[in-house]
Amino acid sequence: MPQNDNEIFASIGGMVLKNMHNRLKVIIPFLLLIPFALSQFFGLSRGLDNIVRDNLLTSAREPSDKVIIIGMDEASINDIGTWPWTRNYMADAINILTEAGAAVICANILYDLPSIEEYDEMLIDAARNTDRLVLGAMGEFADMQYSTELSIENYIMPFEGLEDAVAVGFLNAEPDRDGVMRYALTSLRYGDIKVYSLAYEAYSVYCSAMGIARGAIPLDNSGQFPINYAVPSGGFNALSFRSLINDELDPAMFKDKIVLIGPYARGIESGNYAIPLGGRAQAYGVEINANIINNMLEGSFKRDAAWWVNLLVMTVIAAIAAVFMHRLKTLWAGVLTIGLIFAQLAVTMLLYLQFDVILKSGDVILLLIFCWIANIILGILTAQYEKRHIQGIFGRFVSPDVVKELVTGSVDIQLGGSVKEITVLFVDIRGFTAFSEANPPEKVVNMVNRYLGLTSRSIQENGGTIDKYIGDATMAVFNAPNELPNHALCAVKAAWAMKLGSEPLREEILRDYGVDLQFGVGVNTGQAVVGNMGSDFRMDYTAIGDTVNTAARLEANSGKGQILISDATYQLVKDDIECTDLGVLMVKNKKTGIQIYGLDNVLS
Repeated sequence: MPQNDNEIFASIGGMVLKNMHNRLKVIIPFLLLIPFALSQFFGLSRGLDNIVRDNLLTSAREPSDKVIIIGMDEASINDIGTWPWTRNYMADAINILTEAGAAVICANILYDLPSIEEYDEMLIDAARNTDRLVLGAMGEFADMQYSTELSIENYIMPFEGLEDAVAVGFLNAEPDRDGVMRYALTSLRYGDIKVYSLAYEAYSVYCSAMGIARGAIPLDNSGQFPINYAVPSGGFNALSFRSLINDELDPAMFKDKIVLIGPYARGIESGNYAIPLGGRAQAYGVEINANIINNMLEGSFKRDAAWWVNLLVMTVIAAIAAVFMHRLKTLWAGVLTIGLIFAQLAVTMLLYLQFDVILKSGDVILLLIFCWIANIILGILTAQYEKRHIQGIFGRFVSPDVVKELVTGSVDIQLGGSVKEITVLFVDIRGFTAFSEANPPEKVVNMVNRYLGLTSRSIQENGGTIDKYIGDATMAVFNAPNELPNHALCAVKAAWAMKLGSEPLREEILRDYGVDLQFGVGVNTGQAVVGNMGSDFRMDYTAIGDTVNTAARLEANSGKGQILISDATYQLVKDDIECTDLGVLMVKNKKTGIQIYGLDNVLS
């Protein structure tokens, strides 16, 4: 009988699924590339980028000896008194450093409001005695930013009188969303002009004082550049403010140096931020500015990679994943994923060390992980579908236990076929032609189904696989697809069960229709090619070869109620059966005859 629609669809579905599975594995990296490229462009995975950057791309180095910090530390507070101090102390510090020949005196403090007039005048006088003093200012950001360049709507300068005597730079800082200071905000738009940071103004004054050219600073569109930290908190040469004003320090040490003065104690500084070096420990604002100025002195600037560079690297990694990941099993695909992640990190380090470029790695790492997870999920879904596909193909032709083995993978079904020893059984209804000619089709179909039901049960109960129905005939295979010990005996038992089970049905048909219907059976054992065979759009699990042809010829030569077995089968079951030697059967297209036996009884 031909396959029904469900079988055809099952075969087609299996092939379609395989093709879809392979194609999906190839295109998954490119499908995921789109959302992850957008995520990279808009910085949605900045957290993972920062983890890679902070732990892989930052390392301490010896800072410039041209930068000295004068810290308003705990010792100074204990000596001078509670913060804030009167401004005569700062005036004294400026005068001492001016006389010492400091190249820049930079106070990390905002003096925006007047205080005690006498002390304010002292500070103004000290400022007017030098052209190397830089004080802090503060910009007030506009509520709405209409471009990538940050703008302020108000600029808070030092109080009147002091404002005109000094250079000023803003103290504003823009930490990342995780509170870590990674970028130096260097310029702000204030109306029609640009104002610059305290660190930049200090660097400019230094270049002017030393008569050297000011190096170009690679700012991004928002007026920032990545800080290439030299040292963590406590890494710069930091001296106590009290030691300076008490003349406890050698003035010569300040000659031609950039001297930064600022709060250096907890509780008096609002500009403390975590920095990448030192495990994201807090650093004082004066220390962050010291690192920024150190960058400017060294010219050791890093810059973020252009968007197209990040996209190019991500695309190349995705292409490698697409080419190789679909060829690998889950474990090796995981190894490939880890290898590609390390390759991405290696490229990131190479670009950073050799080209001063900071590559975004977070989205590439997530892309690879998601590719691997997607392949796992696709594999699971495919495996589930294949189980249903196997059940669809074999569920009605083999026993439930065999189907279970096939589904769990205990039995391997090799596509394309393999050679193995099997026992093949053919059974046909003798007298069927006369019965079909004498009765209407519906009765013929009913009778055939009853006989085929008997053959099917006999085959399945003895571990066989129903290969196909051919009209009123049935072909069965034993020892495929599942391994079946004593497969020859199982086939003989199935044939004997058909003979015994057909007797009541034979008597009923004989009584009702006057036709004697009996089985004729042929059984043969030998090597055959077993597997999925057919065309691109339809295939069957079947067996082919001389072993199959011989079994069919034995069945064709069997009489009513007769079971013929070949010598090959007989040698495997002779201790478990009773039979009659029927001699040699000559069949068409065979030069030698076939030794055959008639089965009389099954002993076990």
